[in-house]
Amino acid sequence: MGLFYGHAQIRNLDQSSPYETQPHFEVLELDSAQWMQMAWKAGVATGPEGMEGLQWLGWQRWNSSWDALVTEGAAPQEPYDVLLSEKLSGRLGLNVGDEMPFYASREAGAAPTLRYLNVTGMYRTGLAEWDAQTAVGLLDGIRALQRWPDSAQGTWVHYGSAGFGEKDIEQLRSQLPFALDVYQPSDDLPALYQWLDLFDANVAILAVVLLLVGAVNLGGTLLILSLEQQRALALLRALGWSPSHAPIALFGMLSPMLVRGALWGIGISMLTLWMQDLTGFMRLNPDTYYVDHVPVSWNFSRFMFLYFLVFLSFTPALTLPWIWIQKMKPASILKSA
Repeated sequence: MGLFYGHAQIRNLDQSSPYETQPHFEVLELDSAQWMQMAWKAGVATGPEGMEGLQWLGWQRWNSSWDALVTEGAAPQEPYDVLLSEKLSGRLGLNVGDEMPFYASREAGAAPTLRYLNVTGMYRTGLAEWDAQTAVGLLDGIRALQRWPDSAQGTWVHYGSAGFGEKDIEQLRSQLPFALDVYQPSDDLPALYQWLDLFDANVAILAVVLLLVGAVNLGGTLLILSLEQQRALALLRALGWSPSHAPIALFGMLSPMLVRGALWGIGISMLTLWMQDLTGFMRLNPDTYYVDHVPVSWNFSRFMFLYFLVFLSFTPALTLPWIWIQKMKPASILKSA
């Protein structure tokens, strides 16, 4: 998402759509290492196979993050050079080196203007919504098409290595002229972020259910192990062993299982994640999930936190066998043995 929207955007308050950039003429003093201009231009592209609506995205300079997404050809060098997505180029019937007629109106109600864009390469993001309609090029091409004067500025996009929090946004907003405002990706794509929040909630619910099921199963396993060792436990009780020490004994029985389970579980999960990161064999429907495969984030601190959470969630599993040990009658068990 950051490849298209960055962490934050500064643009004209009069701009009705994030995909049709309105220039502004305010002078902004921004760090060029973290900010750069961009613009969107909506139009219609044609090719041998038909006609498609197109969103032309132009950068002030080439974003090196895009290099990893280029599957064929090279990055744009000239104002009217563009990269097409593999999906869009297939629909239009265009290949690297072809010219693509592009029709766009400079302003609402005006007759469309024709420009021939040079397809210098193909890219693929896996995000169906953007691959279906986005061509990526340089801001100079949109400036020339729109006949913007040199003093006109497009949308400023933040691409720093650090994120952009609410405090940063409020501080920046207080320094901007009245005609400009700060926008986040969630402001332009509320439906997508609502879907992500719902997805996160579903994952959290599933994780809680799995933890509960695992804790109950582990508690039942410990109870069975305690019943198998009831003679030894009864003998210890008869010799004066306090039931308050039961959790220590149960933890001793539990530790080997936890260690073996951790080693096998971490090994299998890391191997699966590595295979998914390498091959992307677990596929998704991009029309539903916005991506065509399950992404992998190698956040080892989060892995350790989740394992620690699982370990703590299984601790209450000691309760069931502990209650049984407290209520057991050593004399009856030893007599029956």
